Amino acid sequence: MLNILLSLSLLGAAASSPLRLREETRSPSFSTSKGFNLIVDLADPSNDFATPIQYSFVTSIHVGAGLALVGFSSDKGRVFYQNGTTSEYEQDQATIITDGGTPTFPSGLKLTPDADPEGFTTGHLDAGPGTPGVMLSRGDVPELQPVQFYACEESIAYYESKSFVILRHGVEGAAVPSECRKIRLLPQCTTLADLAPDALSSHEYALDSPCYDAVSQIDWST
Repeated sequence: MLNILLSLSLLGAAASSPLRLREETRSPSFSTSKGFNLIVDLADPSNDFATPIQYSFVTSIHVGAGLALVGFSSDKGRVFYQNGTTSEYEQDQATIITDGGTPTFPSGLKLTPDADPEGFTTGHLDAGPGTPGVMLSRGDVPELQPVQFYACEESIAYYESKSFVILRHGVEGAAVPSECRKIRLLPQCTTLADLAPDALSSHEYALDSPCYDAVSQIDWST
């Protein structure tokens, strides 16, 4: 009986080893940088929009003085940095900021509740601080958290109801609207430029953040 149990144990270990190996190698290597872009990775790349957003950059869509929605661009994006003390970062209370304007001022990544029975929120890049906890995860696969992000095609009144693809966030288990695609947002390393002397922004608490060298080149299958 002991020999049978030992044989079964070894067989089980041999059978499970390839799976464990695949799980371990699905975490690609990453670097660190104070500055990063946020890059779209569709949950289902075959279900993109007519104008594709796979591997596009997160950018801003101006909708008023100091107000912007989070949108997507194929050729350029906003440079972001994580802002917070070491304690705030360790407690998942850091924020994500982007600089812009003249003189340079900070705009924080926020999730603003919608009048939506499914509990969706909309991504904003408004002047001021961001939402604490909307930051990069600290695990083996850095990505924007909290997860459950969506890219949704919606008309924007500010542009006479022209359609844009904007960032929204949903709760787990909520029905996904037909105009939305589930995504995750991955950090891609870039340079955080120095601030001019008259800047209203500050990089005093800009954190070193985990980021990938080239998101579009990641091979998740190995």
